[in-house]
Amino acid sequence: SYTAVRSDSGKQLYNGSGGAVTFTIPANASVGYPIGTTLTFVNPVGAGSVTIAISSDTLILSPSGATGTRTLAPIGLATAVKIDTTTWMISGTNLT
Repeated sequence: SYTAVRSDSGKQLYNGSGGAVTFTIPANASVGYPIGTTLTFVNPVGAGSVTIAISSDTLILSPSGATGTRTLAPIGLATAVKIDTTTWMISGTNLT
């Protein structure tokens, strides 16, 4: 498991463990990413599922509008974009 830090901005968070992992987007109160920040999540062939969690802010799945924790299946790629002070939007392949 890993909680993103400010220096991850614009970079990929890669599941290199081969197993299931959780990547957490921290609350704005603890890491004040600027609006427009992107975090890309990569889950390669043969890896376990990646859980993309968010501390206390809102994570919106595009295009459905569903909110909350997301799951990225193997061979999946997703990008989260900070669209407001405490709101992120995420979309990608093999993302539910």
